[in-house]
Amino acid sequence: MERERSLKGLFIKYLFIWLLGSLILAFLGFILMSLAMQAGYIYPANYGDIEYEWEKENLKNTEEIRMEDIPPLMDYALFTEDGTWKEGTIPEKDAKKAWEVSHRGYSGFSRIFYQKVEREGEVLVLRYSMKAQFADPKLRKYLPAAEEIIYGCVILEILAYLMYMAVRFGRMLERKMNGIQSAIEKIEQENLEFQVQNCGVREIDRVGAALDHMKEALKKSLVSQWDMEKARQEKISALAHDLKTPITIVRGYNELLLESTFKGEDRACVEAIEVSIRQMQGYVEQLLDVTRGKQPAEFLKNIVCADAFLEEIHKKSKGLAAEKQAVLIWQAAETRREIQADKQHLERALLNIIANAAEYAGQGGTICLGASSLENGLEIVAEDSGPGFTGEALKKGKEEFYTGSSARSGGVHSGLGLFIADRIIEEHGGRLELGNSETFGGGCVRVWLPW
Repeated sequence: MERERSLKGLFIKYLFIWLLGSLILAFLGFILMSLAMQAGYIYPANYGDIEYEWEKENLKNTEEIRMEDIPPLMDYALFTEDGTWKEGTIPEKDAKKAWEVSHRGYSGFSRIFYQKVEREGEVLVLRYSMKAQFADPKLRKYLPAAEEIIYGCVILEILAYLMYMAVRFGRMLERKMNGIQSAIEKIEQENLEFQVQNCGVREIDRVGAALDHMKEALKKSLVSQWDMEKARQEKISALAHDLKTPITIVRGYNELLLESTFKGEDRACVEAIEVSIRQMQGYVEQLLDVTRGKQPAEFLKNIVCADAFLEEIHKKSKGLAAEKQAVLIWQAAETRREIQADKQHLERALLNIIANAAEYAGQGGTICLGASSLENGLEIVAEDSGPGFTGEALKKGKEEFYTGSSARSGGVHSGLGLFIADRIIEEHGGRLELGNSETFGGGCVRVWLPW
């Protein structure tokens, strides 16, 4: 089993390897320079001093200073005894400095040295650099000093080696983090059947252990949630199944009423009851399909005449208001426009909204339904004289199963009506907004549907 280490220890290990490698590269550069010096390709840094000692007597006694008498690594300036520049490869503009510095032999912190040779009636000043130089004159002319090139190459090699070690360190960390990355990906895929493998790095293993604990807690939470959801679906399924029996009985009695001699408004009421019973049966079947895992039926949108549709909503709203003994005010303007809609689903959404308004308006209350034609769509507004929406209900009233402690005080509901209505209206490209009515003091639900 791999011994556990800390990130600090691993970093120190790689840093030590880099330092050791850098020392080896520097040593190799020194060896290379030494071999080149032994082979005569490079002059040593003190070669100027050696040449000076070799040539100073010749330069002192020669009758005339000629260029070929000057050693190859040196520049020169010839002065009179009082310091007046006469000639040389040291420019006249630098002559004063050369004259002054030659008396102390160096130029301060630089590596330029000056030597003087006192001749009869003249002073010869020699200037040279204490740097390793190429023996080949052409290389000296076009390239920096040999030691600068070698030192520069060594520094570049050390930096390149540093980059190499940094990449290796990064790849090592990436390999060590593979277990963490894999665990995160599995959690994203909702696969909680895994174990984070230790990688041998103390800090990363602690993160892995924390992920393991989080996974177990998440697994328990999800299992509990799944069990609750399953139980909820079973209860809804049982309730929906039980609803089928009384609905079937009511429909049977209503069919007997249809066979009677009711006429006029009485027969219209019985026929409206028949339509509503069939809708209830459809809703119950849809609810059973959902609890059995079936996908809800897709929306089948057709061209719907807005005025005719609103008139049907008006008729059914009368029944909802009458049930609660509320006063219905209808304020729908003629639109003469058409909308793309699934008539059955959209009717269900609007009747849910109106049923809520009737419930909270209560006996003797008022429900006001308005419809108006806007430039970009149809607007339907349902207002009531009930207690209105609380601040919390205005924010959460469209959430599934939201009832709140007092979503609208005094009402008893399942928290599905506005949620279902909002979903249906969204499917139609519209929007549902909650507010409170300034006119009637209760709730205000505003629906917009595009043309």
